Amino acid sequence: MPMARGKFPGNRRHAAAADPAPAADLHTIERELRAGGCRLIAGIDEAGRGPLAGPVCAAAVVFDGQTMIEGVNDSKQLTAADREQLHDEILRRALAAGIGLATAEEIDALNILEATRLAARRALKALKVLPDILLLDALRLDGVTIPQQPLIKGDARCFSIAAASILAKVTRDRLMQQYDAEYPLYGFAHHKGYPTRAHYDCLERHGPSTIHRKTFYDGGFFAGPPVHSRSYMRLRAALQGTDAHEAARAADEMRAMRGFLPECEWRELNALVPNSTTPEV
Repeated sequence: MPMARGKFPGNRRHAAAADPAPAADLHTIERELRAGGCRLIAGIDEAGRGPLAGPVCAAAVVFDGQTMIEGVNDSKQLTAADREQLHDEILRRALAAGIGLATAEEIDALNILEATRLAARRALKALKVLPDILLLDALRLDGVTIPQQPLIKGDARCFSIAAASILAKVTRDRLMQQYDAEYPLYGFAHHKGYPTRAHYDCLERHGPSTIHRKTFYDGGFFAGPPVHSRSYMRLRAALQGTDAHEAARAADEMRAMRGFLPECEWRELNALVPNSTTPEV
């Protein structure tokens, strides 16, 4: 299937892992804020603005003033193995951490900037503590009363933002690996939805899936039906079958998968559930 290519936003976020540059003191900004009376400082960052498919993911993380984790840096400067190891250590040692996602459907409805803000607000809401101040990587959140300090290149200047960037990147990468099993035609485990040559080739052969971002393409490419997830196809077959017990099990599984299945698939499946006339909220 031919497709028109144009410029896609966010490609700068998809950089190859490189040897870390000599690290600045990432704790300076937080030390100054604590000296001024801020105790609970939340760093917030995102991953996944630039991909053609999948959600944008934001993370928020709060540490006590004594926490030092060697190796924490802008996630783009770390190898995948380093990010995985640091992700688990960050979660062990943080006072609180939260993750927020905005789906491809929400990205198309809002635009990528507003969807990123939505994901960041969800990450903030998931924290189990109320921060005194938010440190963000070149982003400001509307509708939030907590004081905010956006920092240009914050993930390379601030410990908590760098830690949040690692949490967001690893969380999103793991999710895209799960989607690779659901959509095996696209190679999501390798490129994570970013606009690589291999990804374009898959799109030209198969067309888009239900987790591709429609607004990241020129018009006309989404004229045909999208490729659905394997779980959608399996659950739809069970819900449309004649075995009532199998249909009931499928309905329970479908409900448990809300948030993972694309919302368009979930709505279609929910409409097949007996006695269901409108999607659950």
